Amino acid sequence: MIITDAKVETHDMQLKEPWAIAGHVHESIKNTFITLKDTEGNIGIGSCATQNDSEESVKACFDNLNSFSSSLTGKDLTPNENILSWVASELSSSPEGNAAVDIALHDLWAKRQKKSLVEALGKKHQSFDTSITIGVASLEKTIEMAEKHIGNGFSFLKIKIGDCVEEDIERMKALFALKPEEIRIRVDANRGYSKEELIKFYGETLDLGLELIEQPMETDQNDEMLYFPEEIRKICVADESLKNFDHAMHLVQEPKPFGVFNIKLMKCGGVFAAKKIAALAQENGIKLMWGCFDESKVSISAALHTALSCENTQYIDLDGFFDLGWDLIEGGYTCENGVMSVIEKPGLGIY
Repeated sequence: MIITDAKVETHDMQLKEPWAIAGHVHESIKNTFITLKDTEGNIGIGSCATQNDSEESVKACFDNLNSFSSSLTGKDLTPNENILSWVASELSSSPEGNAAVDIALHDLWAKRQKKSLVEALGKKHQSFDTSITIGVASLEKTIEMAEKHIGNGFSFLKIKIGDCVEEDIERMKALFALKPEEIRIRVDANRGYSKEELIKFYGETLDLGLELIEQPMETDQNDEMLYFPEEIRKICVADESLKNFDHAMHLVQEPKPFGVFNIKLMKCGGVFAAKKIAALAQENGIKLMWGCFDESKVSISAALHTALSCENTQYIDLDGFFDLGWDLIEGGYTCENGVMSVIEKPGLGIY
């Protein structure tokens, strides 16, 4: 798989609705793309998003990728541990850039086999329901957004919490009263709770049947999670606490602070790194959730293909594309009534 050309570009992608963070309103987000061509004319595409989408982080990602891209041409880059470890070491300061190269190489590799990526990796699942996210909002806005998503066919709602535990409890009770037979609720505290607040939240919502509690406390409080009984820990998800394989190695030690790992390709560095974490999790009885940022269909598709190739995948949270009003490509997957399936075409199935 000799690479003859590598091209890097950043695109501004309009959001369907503006969102605000730290007082700044975002009307679009930037994703960086890399296109690789081999000697037979096959093309592999990868993309990445930075976590905070700041001008500085996007520029740094582009500069790292653009500088490294010249090192890719003229080499046989058939994906294997040596090649992908080399890419990771060269882009060690940019895991999202590493992910973009990794995704492009895997797309090209599967296309050369005339297989979809999930077939090349080994398919274990056909499809999953994705959750769709409702941000921290008033009770009224939360209900409004929930009704909208339910009306659009989604059954799994992920609710951002962590600002005020009393208000979070009120929102949960209202949501479960809405259509309890039609929806499942997951929550994401984004490190917002103390141990005492998590005790209060879980105690007040225990009977509601919450499916998951994502990253309830700060990353330096993983040991504090061990205070809680296994029945709570097994539905708690490591997100910010899990960025790479070394973190995963720590989190699988007994007693385990989390029962679920949230793997994001942008955090860990792509398909290869994600599969290593997934295998370690399976060996240790940990379920998988797959997440994303606001991303192109390129990297969302890569995450879905990878998720469907892992036996211990139980949950997906791949709604990042739904915020975008425009993308560079089409295809990759379908989403019908919240159920995501890959398009059975070579590689990522994008065009």
